[in-house]
Amino acid sequence: MQPDDIRQRHDRLERLRKLGVHRGADHLKAATTLAARGQGAGSREQESGVRGQESALSGQPPILNPQSPIPILLPGEPVDTPFGPAWVRTERYPLAEHPDLAAWLRVSRDALAALGQDASLAFLEPARAIFLDTETTGLSIGTGTYTFMIGMGTYEDLSAPRPPRLGEADAPPDRRGGGAFVVRQYFMRHPGEERAQLHLVEEALGSGAGLVSFNGRGFDMPLVQSRFVLARMPLPLIGAPHLDLLPPARRVWRARIGSCRLGSLEQNVLGVQRSVEDVPGYLIPDIYREYYRTGVATEMLVRVFYHNLLDITSMPILAARLARHFELADPVARLAGLHPLECASLGRCYASLDWVEPAIAAYRAALAGSLADAERAGVLRDLAYLLKRLARREEAAAVWEEWIGSIAGDDLTPYGELAKHHEWYTLDHKTARGWVAWALRIAEGWPPGGTRDEAVEELRHRLERLERKLAENKA
Repeated sequence: MQPDDIRQRHDRLERLRKLGVHRGADHLKAATTLAARGQGAGSREQESGVRGQESALSGQPPILNPQSPIPILLPGEPVDTPFGPAWVRTERYPLAEHPDLAAWLRVSRDALAALGQDASLAFLEPARAIFLDTETTGLSIGTGTYTFMIGMGTYEDLSAPRPPRLGEADAPPDRRGGGAFVVRQYFMRHPGEERAQLHLVEEALGSGAGLVSFNGRGFDMPLVQSRFVLARMPLPLIGAPHLDLLPPARRVWRARIGSCRLGSLEQNVLGVQRSVEDVPGYLIPDIYREYYRTGVATEMLVRVFYHNLLDITSMPILAARLARHFELADPVARLAGLHPLECASLGRCYASLDWVEPAIAAYRAALAGSLADAERAGVLRDLAYLLKRLARREEAAAVWEEWIGSIAGDDLTPYGELAKHHEWYTLDHKTARGWVAWALRIAEGWPPGGTRDEAVEELRHRLERLERKLAENKA
């Protein structure tokens, strides 16, 4: 890396620190307390490891900054492994206090299979799923990219709740048997700790029955597996069910909200707004390089922990919200109150699953709402083609007529479909001729060009055929 590049990155980080940055430790009290108990040994291990490690990230040995005015505790604590120390931050969310996190446990396996369009997800037990998210030194999945933070969320202590015993009145609900969603963040302070980090990740993954991620199929898991291969370790959870939430989120919500980044889904679907303590994802690689270069834990690095923590805690809530639309019990009733574009998207999802009546109900619910003409035309098209595929041709014809009667424009689709319907199925050639003639007048008004010429030629050919049929019938 050239000195100018390093200076530019450093300047960018400095500007961010000056933008009203707060310590942002209110929600990290538990983790900071853990860090305070283990910080002495952890800092000494970090310093000796960093000093002795040639940087694979910046091309030069990192340095420590002894002049750092405010020492900031790294969230978490050191953990001993057979391969040396590792750094782990743990957060518990009692389900009695966070019912939105408990909703995932009530999702059926059939709904997961339908949601992910993957039959193997019917074998994923929600209580044993592992929610995984990584923070990396770059956006490539090549061997030069490190997973410096691997965060995993699991459900633990899920025994049935019971009344508190003597002395337990003030204990956290999950300690009394209510269960908790537990997030562990395995942080690599320098590449020398990667083997220890992966050892703990391997142990944690071994207790799960499958994965839930957000874009994990295309990014997180290939990168994690690459690190395991380079460490000559067996690949974890090979062949296990994996629900990647990004594709179904796009299928259900992209038409309504556009961007399906996790942060956008939090705001527009879950009603969650991240605080100023978050950090933009594109800055995270630079923040870690700065930490590795200096050996100093900064507020920006604490924000990376916060960013990863929110990514993981949002996933089970988002997954439960998605899966709710794919429960077999009365999916039609769940259409009430949804945005028309969301209903339209669910109609397409149900149609792809051959859930015929739910698909038709979803399309009808979308058409009952307020849609722009182009959006309404798309729903009418999808509904009519579904009915046609089911050989419910009279219903399909009614939808094509509804399109013509309610939407202005020069799309020839409904005219052509009605002409084919009457020519080949009702054998009403006179009505078919009328629809073709109407379509021909529209096409002749298009601007000159190849598209117009091709459409006009095809319609004239069809009109001539219908004229011959009508003449034959008279004869």
